[in-house]
Amino acid sequence: MSFALSRCIDDPETTPPAILDDQSVCGAGERLALSLARENINSAMEGPARARVEVDIYELQKTPMCQILPKGVVSVIGPASSPASGSTVSHICGEKEIPHVKIGPEETPRLPYLRFASVTLYPSNEDLSLAIGSILRSFSYPSASLVCAKAECLLRLEELVRRFLISRETLSIRMLDDNLDPTPLLKEIRDDKVATIIIDANASVSYLILKKASEGMTTAFYKYILTTMDFPLLRLDDIVDEQSNIVGFSMFNTTHPFYLEFIRSLNLSWREGCDLTYPGPALSSALMFDAVHVVVGAVRELNRSQEIGVKPLSCSSPQIWQHGTSLMNYLRMSSVHSSH
Repeated sequence: MSFALSRCIDDPETTPPAILDDQSVCGAGERLALSLARENINSAMEGPARARVEVDIYELQKTPMCQILPKGVVSVIGPASSPASGSTVSHICGEKEIPHVKIGPEETPRLPYLRFASVTLYPSNEDLSLAIGSILRSFSYPSASLVCAKAECLLRLEELVRRFLISRETLSIRMLDDNLDPTPLLKEIRDDKVATIIIDANASVSYLILKKASEGMTTAFYKYILTTMDFPLLRLDDIVDEQSNIVGFSMFNTTHPFYLEFIRSLNLSWREGCDLTYPGPALSSALMFDAVHVVVGAVRELNRSQEIGVKPLSCSSPQIWQHGTSLMNYLRMSSVHSSH
C-alpha cells in the first residue's frame, strides 16, 4: 500500500495526497492516474513555475502515517480498496485536522471519526441503498431477492433492507457459501418465482453469478440489479442476450473533455505491463485523478482569501493544522464538481 501526500500550496511543489493500495495482477492504474492529474493541472496552469503540482508517493507499510506527518501535508487521498486502512487514516487525519479525501468504500460497520469529518468521492452505503430503491420504484416495487457475497452486505444495504421491512413487499436474503457457488441460491429463487434479483458482490463474483444464471435465468422475466461500482468492467456479451435485464452503476462522465485521453493512457500502460486483455478503466484510478483536482482546486480557492502553508505535525503532539477546517469546507464544495 502506498500513498501520495499533499505538501503544497505556493511552494515549488503542490502535492495532493493519495493512498494507493492496488493489489490487482496488472494494476488499476492509480499511479498513472496521479501522473495524468499532475500533468493535466500543470499544463493548464498560468503563472510562476513555483506553483506547479508534483506528487509524492510513499509505501504505507514502510512509512506509516505518523512518520509522514512531520513532512507537512495539506490532505491525504485514499486508499481505494482497504476500508479498514482508510478508517485508520481518517482517524489520524481527524486528530490533526488534516482533510482526508476518500476514494473507496467505507468500512462496514462504519466507525465514528473524532472531531473531523472526511470527504468522500465514492458513493456511501446510504447513496447505494437510495439508488437501488429508485430502480425498484421504476419496477413498481416488486418483491426481490438479495444475494450477498459477504455478511456485511446487510450493513451496507441497511437502508434498503429497512425500506422492505416497512413495505408490503418482501425481500428474501441469501448468502453465498464459501465456495461462491450460486447454484443452490439461484434454484431457490427460481422455485420461489422471484423475478427481481439484487447482487451485492464485487465484479468478478457478480460475473460468476450471472454466468450461472445464464443457464435459464436471464430471460425477460428476470431483472438483475448489481451493486458493484465496477459494473462498466464486466464483459457480459457471452452470457446475456437482447432479452436480458441487467442494471448496474457507472460513475464515469464519458463526455468529459479529458475522458478519452485518460482511457487511452491507461490502456497503453496496461498493454505495456500485462498480457491480459485490458478490461477498461478502474473506478479507483478515475477517482484518484478526480481527487487530485479537487484538492488542488480547494487549495487555490482558499489561498485567495488567506495565505496558507503546511507545518510539521506529530502523532505524539496535540498540535493540529490550523488551516484544516477551512480547507475541508472548500473541499466539500469542490467535491461535487469532480472531473469524471
